[in-house]
Amino acid sequence: MVDAKYVGLIVLAVFSGSMLVYTWLSLYNRFDSSVMFYAALLILSFSLMLVKRQTQV
Repeated sequence: MVDAKYVGLIVLAVFSGSMLVYTWLSLYNRFDSSVMFYAALLILSFSLMLVKRQTQV
């Protein structure tokens, strides 16, 4: 099972990645919610992959 520390880091990674993408998109007033969703999904999957790798070692 995933520790609470890892869950907090995953939430932080998804939030920071989403805010970074939002900032990039809002620079040119071209915000697109689907891009935000896919960026958050990508960051979440990478975070979970890294956590799974760390818990197996």
